[in-house]
Amino acid sequence: MTERRTHDIGARLENWARVYRPGRTIGISPTAAYCDQLRREKEGEGASGERRKVDEVDADVIEQAMRYLKHRDRQLLKLCYIDMREPHVICRVLSIPHRPPTAFVTAFRAAQAAIEATAGCSENFHNA
Repeated sequence: MTERRTHDIGARLENWARVYRPGRTIGISPTAAYCDQLRREKEGEGASGERRKVDEVDADVIEQAMRYLKHRDRQLLKLCYIDMREPHVICRVLSIPHRPPTAFVTAFRAAQAAIEATAGCSENFHNA
């Protein structure tokens, strides 16, 4: 089992952003941090201060998989992880209702699920 398979999709997308963000600044997008915090709270986990190493091979798998996503999902993930935009800005840009807040969270999680499914298939193809 490779190290990248042990990472959840949020961590993989953060890694992708660290590799593909202009200037390669290391940080966590506010949107991803908020959604990750909600997930940890739901699962009863504590906060993680761990900084992960950059995995350029996995970032490339994610980048290749992005090409197969719907435009809206690709844009949402780019705005969240690469551009580090706030949810209200993303909602405005992509015409996602900002009320109720679950509309954004639902769209965000759907985009994450889409890239996870696509990157999993892409990774399996890449390793064959």
